[in-house]
Amino acid sequence: MAGLPSHDVPEEVTTDDWTLTVRGSVGRPRRFDADDLAALPTASFTGDFDCEAGWIAKGLSWRGVRVGDLLDMVDPTPASQFALVHAMDGDYACSFRLDRLEDAVLALELDGEPLPTAHGGPARLVQPADADCWESVKWVDTIELTTEPPDDTAREIALGRVE
Repeated sequence: MAGLPSHDVPEEVTTDDWTLTVRGSVGRPRRFDADDLAALPTASFTGDFDCEAGWIAKGLSWRGVRVGDLLDMVDPTPASQFALVHAMDGDYACSFRLDRLEDAVLALELDGEPLPTAHGGPARLVQPADADCWESVKWVDTIELTTEPPDDTAREIALGRVE
């Protein structure tokens, strides 16, 4: 599919009854299932995916839900400035400034097809602008808003796979 390499899917990653939880420093924590997300406006963009491992997948077409639209539905507190995006494997998480995360897309489709689990489905965080490849969190199941910069594991894990 579209030149993205496939990686082994961790045992912890299951698509049965998948939900996305948005919690933390919000006024209305919420859980979204696939039907909830399908009912929201979609965002699409096409771009190259440049990986630290030295490969590039050209012209990937992503479609999903703009993270800012999800955040609007949970009413972030005025002190919310950061978010930690968790993968359902239990190990991987990446932190973002909230103002940067708002334009990201929670991709549900790749090249017009449902996003396969091997490529991060059912939901993968992708940035429409320049971003490091390790910020593209696969198997997203939680977005946790915080008032302080959270610790993340993404960069260390991703770069450890390259070396």
